[in-house]
Amino acid sequence: MSIKKGNLIPFIFVAVLGTLLHFTYDWSGQNPIVGIFSAQNESTWEHLKLFFFPMLFLTLIQAFINNTQEDFIQRRTIGIVSGMLFIIVVFYTTWGIFGKLVDWWNITIYYLSLIFAFWIESKSQEKAKRMAPYTALAILFVITFAFVMFSFNSPDVGIFYDLSLHPKG
Repeated sequence: MSIKKGNLIPFIFVAVLGTLLHFTYDWSGQNPIVGIFSAQNESTWEHLKLFFFPMLFLTLIQAFINNTQEDFIQRRTIGIVSGMLFIIVVFYTTWGIFGKLVDWWNITIYYLSLIFAFWIESKSQEKAKRMAPYTALAILFVITFAFVMFSFNSPDVGIFYDLSLHPKG
């Protein structure tokens, strides 16, 4: 699994933007609008925003400025969903195995999820052909809507739990 040469700049763009979004909510004085796109706390859900919104922004840029492949939106959607699932599965698996949170590992998971997403995107041609573009757009819309809604009213479910309240080891 590696990043293709053509995905290096998109990878760097998303990695830098996602890293900055970890801090922008506090930098903005906890502006609620900024909080839609930025991590408001240390929950897994809020950290998924750091992956999703830079990938979505990159997708919009590439779709409207560049000449993209016919199934670009479908492939990117598959990559985005796969990357988000990668974060969830790897984070909770390693936390379950080792029983502690380690910051350097959490950061590594983020960057590995980006590599995984771009890799899946490049390998998903057959799956993308079976997905209508409107289905891909609907998936991206539903995820965006969920981030907006849960930014202001998160349910009492584990993925929304602020992990800064959990002891680190």
